[in-house]
Amino acid sequence: MAEGVKSVVTAKDIPGLNDAGFAPGEEMLFIAEGDDITSTGQQVALVVATTYRLAKKAAALVKVEVSGANQGAVISLDDAIKAESRFADTDCEIGDLDAVEKALASSALRVTGETYVIGQHGFPMEKQAACASPEERGGMTLWSSTQAPDFCRAKVAGMLGLHGKGSLVAVKCTRAGGAFGVKNSRNVPLAGAAAVATHKTEQSVKVLLDAQMEQISIGGRHGFKVKYEVGYKSDGTIEAVKIISWGNAGCTHDFSGFLFLEFAEAVASVYKWGGNFYIKVNGMKTNTPTNTAVRSFGNPQGYFVTEAIIEHIAGLVGHSPEEVRERNMLRGSNPLTPWKQTMDFYNADMLYERVKNDAKYALRSQEIEAFNSENRWRKRGISMVPLCYGHSYIYAAGSGAIVNVNGSDGSVTVFHGGCEIGQGIHTKVAQVVAMTLGCELQAIKVGESNTDVVPNMRFTGGSITSEVCCEAARRACLELNITLEPHRQFLRKKNQAAIEEQQKEGKKLSPEEMNPEPSWTAVVAAANSLLGHQEKLSATGICAPSTNQYTTDVEGNPAGKPYHGDYFTFGAACSEVEVDILTGEMQTLRSDILFDVGKSINPGIDIGQIEGAFAWGIGYYLYEEPLVDAKGVDRTQGVWEYKPPLASEMPRELTVELMRDNPGPAPIGVLGSKAVGEPPFMLAYSVLGAVKKAIAAARKDAGASPIFALPMPCTVDAVQQACVVTASQMEC
Repeated sequence: MAEGVKSVVTAKDIPGLNDAGFAPGEEMLFIAEGDDITSTGQQVALVVATTYRLAKKAAALVKVEVSGANQGAVISLDDAIKAESRFADTDCEIGDLDAVEKALASSALRVTGETYVIGQHGFPMEKQAACASPEERGGMTLWSSTQAPDFCRAKVAGMLGLHGKGSLVAVKCTRAGGAFGVKNSRNVPLAGAAAVATHKTEQSVKVLLDAQMEQISIGGRHGFKVKYEVGYKSDGTIEAVKIISWGNAGCTHDFSGFLFLEFAEAVASVYKWGGNFYIKVNGMKTNTPTNTAVRSFGNPQGYFVTEAIIEHIAGLVGHSPEEVRERNMLRGSNPLTPWKQTMDFYNADMLYERVKNDAKYALRSQEIEAFNSENRWRKRGISMVPLCYGHSYIYAAGSGAIVNVNGSDGSVTVFHGGCEIGQGIHTKVAQVVAMTLGCELQAIKVGESNTDVVPNMRFTGGSITSEVCCEAARRACLELNITLEPHRQFLRKKNQAAIEEQQKEGKKLSPEEMNPEPSWTAVVAAANSLLGHQEKLSATGICAPSTNQYTTDVEGNPAGKPYHGDYFTFGAACSEVEVDILTGEMQTLRSDILFDVGKSINPGIDIGQIEGAFAWGIGYYLYEEPLVDAKGVDRTQGVWEYKPPLASEMPRELTVELMRDNPGPAPIGVLGSKAVGEPPFMLAYSVLGAVKKAIAAARKDAGASPIFALPMPCTVDAVQQACVVTASQMEC
């Protein structure tokens, strides 16, 4: 063997199921000899060595012979459409096609269009990683950078042949160094490889991917091809829309079924569509790494399609996109979606108008027009966008929490069913526990995510895991409060009697000394001490919302509302950019964001989430471009070719505000709060919209049509080419 090598692990070494996929039986942990390879990046073997460098060096020596390589491979969406390569069970549609086609036929004006929406790498700073250690009775402990510890535990137990004995496998996660969706299911092949290697060698094994390996083997955001037909009036009022789309799932199902539905719902956005909205999503299978959940889960793609349609109509009728948006925007309280769900506490129109006023959109538009008239080779643009985002509890519903109180000093330990992936879930849970119990925040420790402690953990995703875990912990605390209340009452009476006695004696007491309320530590000590009372100071809670279509009674009958989503969040943004017409380089000068999170549990965390999501959106719409060659190999590996946004791409001036004067807290959210992690992503479209306006100004100077197609992402080369700069324009 090569230097340092301890073992080579293949499919033959798996003691149980060779199954690592989200859908059972669809994705092998290791491709066995003679089996089919369906995409690049699939695991064939694992080299185990004494160091990471020696393992990589030895792995480079492995030679794999593949017969029939690339024969019949389906790489692009167009290939899949032509070959009818389908995941038909992921298809979805919204709306009445016959009614929409009748409305289109009677529309004053009609137009058709087509666009492509690209994917995006998840790109967490910490790549996929797992460490497995052997335990007694053939068990295993895995420390995994994951968003779904229990899903990982169940899959690894199957690989180890521990069916019915899955509790012998424990998965723990103190925190992940970023996750963004790709660590829900795509960490399982890596964790499984570590577990099987540990089973074979009876030693701890750590497996991790570098950036190049991650991007060649881990899929990301789904790409789409979209065709649309719109009926509209000459003033830009949309009367009907029909959209047919094809989504690239990659080589397995993964989360594509749910994602295609959320994509379809996201396209509806905040617009009326004349009451005639139809969309069909066709799930397509390609020989590329399976695409998966990535932050905002289908919504950024849907939002791009929506606003591309709005901009297309605006160009045809000679109005600004903002005018067309405002003309077609839903107004009033509690409007209906195309699938007849009420948008409770709807305020997207109000947020839009407030940002428009606060950002001085009208005045700055005039200033930009003057700037553009005076500058040929630098152009500016300003754009306003509204936002509606639907949230579903399905991904995290059923997550639990356990709260333990130490009688010796009143300190509290909390375990919950979510994972800390940078979204501040531990901090929010600790805050809710401290507030509910009435103890100091410093007294609380939030433990690692651990399948041995909290069973049946759900996925950390969809922006709603923080509130689900906060509510589960709160319910546990309410149970503890019931246990502690008799002791609190007794101590309160005792303290009041002591105060009255001191007053009779003529003692002067400070306001603090006049307060009969017992301290947290005193109450806990009274409830559970070594030589005193023995209350159970441990409680569990679970949060299982029952407001969507997936909720059933004990007999399996639907028990919730007939909708995928549970509630909506709203926001708006305005951005101004400056574009160098000769090079295509862009600079965001200013962005203003207003977002409604209800009654925020932690405004600092929520504002940070808005800023982070907005930064992600800038990268997606303007800079990040995954490129796959004809053999299905990702050619944008690492940051030399793949360009996540850097500090230089951020707005020079960024203002983020949470709506403060809510008429009342959101009744469906926890403690009146709303989810925040993913929705602001789409507000970055305001930057793209502003870039398009700057390009339009350059095209006007060049005598080109104001209507133009712009590929996604809107990279510097695409911007420069769209500005139609020619040598003749520079003649003196």
